Amino acid sequence: MDDLRMFIEKARSRGEVQVVEGAHWDLEMGQIGEIQESMPSRPLLLFDKIPGYPPGYRVALNVFASPYRTATALGLPPDLSGVELVKAFKSKIAGSIKRIPPVLVESGPVRENILKGADVDLFKFPVPRWHALDGGRYIGTGAVCIMRDPEDGWVNVSVYRVQAHSKDKATIMIMTGHHGREIQKRYWSKGEPCPVAVAVSPEPIIWAAAAWEGKQWGVSEYDLAGGLAGEPAKVTRGVYTDLPVPASAEILLEGEILPPEVETITEGPFGEWAGYYAGGVTPLPVFRVKAITHRTKPILQGNPPSILPSVWTLGRHLQKAASLWDELDREVGNITGVWVVEEASIHGMVVIAIKQSYSGHAKHAGLIAAGSSATRIGCRYIILVDDDIDPANISEVIWAVSTRTDPATSIDIIRGCYGSAANPAIPLHYKEIGQFEESRAIINACRPYHLINKYPPSIRSDAAALSKVREKWAHLFR
Repeated sequence: MDDLRMFIEKARSRGEVQVVEGAHWDLEMGQIGEIQESMPSRPLLLFDKIPGYPPGYRVALNVFASPYRTATALGLPPDLSGVELVKAFKSKIAGSIKRIPPVLVESGPVRENILKGADVDLFKFPVPRWHALDGGRYIGTGAVCIMRDPEDGWVNVSVYRVQAHSKDKATIMIMTGHHGREIQKRYWSKGEPCPVAVAVSPEPIIWAAAAWEGKQWGVSEYDLAGGLAGEPAKVTRGVYTDLPVPASAEILLEGEILPPEVETITEGPFGEWAGYYAGGVTPLPVFRVKAITHRTKPILQGNPPSILPSVWTLGRHLQKAASLWDELDREVGNITGVWVVEEASIHGMVVIAIKQSYSGHAKHAGLIAAGSSATRIGCRYIILVDDDIDPANISEVIWAVSTRTDPATSIDIIRGCYGSAANPAIPLHYKEIGQFEESRAIINACRPYHLINKYPPSIRSDAAALSKVREKWAHLFR
C-alpha cells in the first residue's frame, strides 16, 4: 500500500510533478492550483520553501488530477480514462468489496516527531488559506478523521474538513447524516468529549475509502481500504487517544471534540464542492488538540474544492459512477456506461447509457439512480441516453438531449430529496431552519422505445467503418 511519498515518486517518474518554491500559504498556493485547473495536463504541485516555514515543510496540491494518478492510486490500469476507467473500477468493486482488516504495528513514520503540551501548535505547518473568502486556514482538506463508536466499538474513518483556529483549537465540519455525527452524539449524551484523531496526508487508498459513498454503519473504512488495495492497511496507536491511526500519515492531530454546550467556535465560510461559499458560518464544537505527531519534513496534502472534481478528489466522480453502474447492473441490466459529469461538480449530474430492451427500461434505471446511495447527495439531473452515446462525451449527451427529448414528456421532477447546505440554490430561510431538501430531474433522452426501430437513423458512420478509416489514415489523427 503506497504512502503519499511513494505515490509522489511514481508521479515524478512520469514527469507529472512540478516543484514550486516561494509561494505563500495565504491564497497564493490555492490560486496557482486554480490556474492549473484550466490546463489540459495538470501536474501534481509540490510547494516548498514556503515563506515563514523551514525548507522541506511542503504542501501537495492537485495530487490526483490526472487519469494516470487517479488510476494508480486506486490500483487500476494506468492507461485508461473516461468510461473505460469507470468500467475497470466497476469490475473491481462488482457486488461488494472484499474487506481486509488493518494490521497493528508498534510504530510508524508518523511518530518520527511527537509534540505534546505547550509544544502543540497547528501553525507549525504551512496551513493554507485556500479561497479569498474562506474564514480561516484549513489544515484538513486532504485528511481523514478517525473515531471509535463507544457502543459498538467499530472504528469510523471519514473525510471532513478541519479548520485551524489557534495553536490547539480546531473545528471539524460533520454534516447531518454522516456516521461521525452520530458517534459524537453518543459520547456527548454521556457528558463525555469525543476522542478523535485527524490524519493529514494518509495513504491515498485510505483517503479514497474514507470518502466512499454509501458506507455501512459498523463497517470500518480501514477494511474497505484493505480490500481496494488487496493488502491490509498498517495502523499504529495514537499517542493520546489510543485510536488506530495510519502509520505512514504525514501529520496526526489527536484530541477531543467537546460537547457543544461546553465550547463552540464559528467555522467558515469555506469554498465548497458546488463552487460557492454557500454554507455560511456555523458554530461548531471545539476540537481541542492534545498531541501532534508528524514525519520529518512533512507534506500537507491539500484538496480544496474546485469546479472539477478530478482536481480535488481521488476519482470520486469515477467511484460514484462505478458504484451506480454496479447497482444498475444488478437491478435493471443492459447498462453500457455511466458518467458523473465533471463540469457539473462532483454531485450535480449523472449520465446513464442504456441499451433499451423493454418499454420503461430507461425510466426504471433513472428511478434507481434517483435513490441510489451513490447519487443521493446533491444530484440535480439524471440523464438517460441510448447506447450509441458516450456518456463521458458531453457534446454527444447535449446532442441527444436536444434531439431525442420533448420537454413536456421527457422530464420528471422528484421533490423532497436529500440535500446539502452547500447547495447555493436552497433559499437562506430554509437553511436557517435546517431544511435542505431539493428536487431531482430525470431527463429521458433515449429514443422512445415504441419508436426505436422507426426513429430516423443518425448520420454518424458505423463504428467499424470509422475504425478502418482511422487505421488507414492514421497520420491525420496524431
